[in-house]
Amino acid sequence: MHRKTIGCATVLLAGLLLGGAAQAGDYGTLYTQGSSNGYTLGYGVSLGDDFAARIHYSAFPKYSANSTNVGDFGSSANLNIDLQWQSISLLADWYPGGGGFRLTPGIIFNQSKITVSGTGQVNGVTANVNDEIKLSKDPQLYLGIGYGLRPRQAKGFGFSFDFGLMAGNPQSELTATGGGVTQNDINTQNAKVQSEIDKLKVLPVLGLGVSYSF
Repeated sequence: MHRKTIGCATVLLAGLLLGGAAQAGDYGTLYTQGSSNGYTLGYGVSLGDDFAARIHYSAFPKYSANSTNVGDFGSSANLNIDLQWQSISLLADWYPGGGGFRLTPGIIFNQSKITVSGTGQVNGVTANVNDEIKLSKDPQLYLGIGYGLRPRQAKGFGFSFDFGLMAGNPQSELTATGGGVTQNDINTQNAKVQSEIDKLKVLPVLGLGVSYSF
């Protein structure tokens, strides 16, 4: 992920949020969710009677495990698996009716990745491998529905719900050494992994939580 891009986008949205808060005469809404993208903490503010903007950060604690059978790396592999799940979401809400139902497009800057390292088969050759699998090499597009109290109208505690789809470009970056492994072996093995993770281009996102509006 490009940190500069994330920084610029975050600063831009922060300006919109603060401007919206000033226009609305309120201090917006803080919310927390349990999400398929991780534990989430966010802030939203109205930009008009029917529109709002949100930003939230999601993450799971880092998880590590050891396995002797990881997909295309062979049944006799000895591999460490590290999962790092974190993302920043920039969202725009449209409330088409008089209630809390909303339609939400947005962008997700996803740093989630799986790192596989150790000894495994690379195109049939035993070698030392390191494969960094990114959930998306580019910002992901998000489209969803949800429910929440409108930041301009809401006061106190409320309920927050989101469900949608995020679309991205998963990427496998495999390196391998030893055992006489060649670059052709690495490229062939990486293509196998890439073929599998391409199935993750579109993923569902579900979030449930509570909010507090000031």
